[in-house]
Amino acid sequence: MAKSVRVGKIDLDTCGATFLLGISREEKVVVVRGEAASSDLNDGEVICIEVGGSGQMALNNWDHHAEDGPKHSATSQVGYCLAKPECFCGAFHWGIVEEEDLRNTCEAKWVSGGSYEVASLIGYINLLDTKGPEAIRQQTGGDVLFPTLSDVFAGMLLTERDPVEQLHKGVELLRDVLATGQNPWGTISGFDSYALAKAGNNRRVAEAVEQAEWQTTASGLKLAHLETDFFGAPGALYGVGAKVVVAYSPHFGSARVPKFTVAGNGVRVDAVLAELNARESGWGGPPTGTIIGSPRDGSTLTLSVVVDIVRKGL
Repeated sequence: MAKSVRVGKIDLDTCGATFLLGISREEKVVVVRGEAASSDLNDGEVICIEVGGSGQMALNNWDHHAEDGPKHSATSQVGYCLAKPECFCGAFHWGIVEEEDLRNTCEAKWVSGGSYEVASLIGYINLLDTKGPEAIRQQTGGDVLFPTLSDVFAGMLLTERDPVEQLHKGVELLRDVLATGQNPWGTISGFDSYALAKAGNNRRVAEAVEQAEWQTTASGLKLAHLETDFFGAPGALYGVGAKVVVAYSPHFGSARVPKFTVAGNGVRVDAVLAELNARESGWGGPPTGTIIGSPRDGSTLTLSVVVDIVRKGL
């Protein structure tokens, strides 16, 4: 019988968890905005990835966006539970798992099975999803040539707009990377069309960055903000000195909804969540606090309002 799957935004973490769970094109995948229905979250036969039920892994809910939920990515949650099946019994509490325990357990499981690359993939996705691209650059010394796994995946998203197809192609991309013995932390080859799409997007982002406006937050942080529908604006602005970025996309994703991203280069930005949620509910982000976003079904706020809240709150 085909599995029933609920997913939200298609990103590398969602695809990593989907890959480890063995979800194929035969499964019934439904993309939802916001959280999945409570009936789905409470049904252990329904797999929910990044759509609520944070920490409820015994119910097949893989999410880390609740403030009191798991600290690690959905991919890491799946990897850890596959390595330690007893976590499914309900006695397991994710919050007590330390980074070292997570890494050692995952590596022991996958390396013992002859799959060191899988352990590396879990570590790469977890660091990228919870701490951002700057943490990846620091981990690798910043000397990995284009395209990285993140670059290739972003290029796939640019060339494929259907979210269900994005999920499947993302899983296939990860499977192909591992099948060809490539290091997830290194330069990735064999996906030329995706790399070209990402390179083109990078050029457009660089042009948009030139139009960015700059301010200083209340605590003295360099704040850059801009409007662009191209991916990668925060990372590009970090590269020219921004500590905090507000990026506004008027036509985000397949639904083409207004979307804000507030990101900090090694800086927590979640101090402004309360004020933003007072203006409109649905703002949130992972427990690391270094990146937050507007509601998944779109924002009604203006760029000037969000920038002002961030400037005064940080």
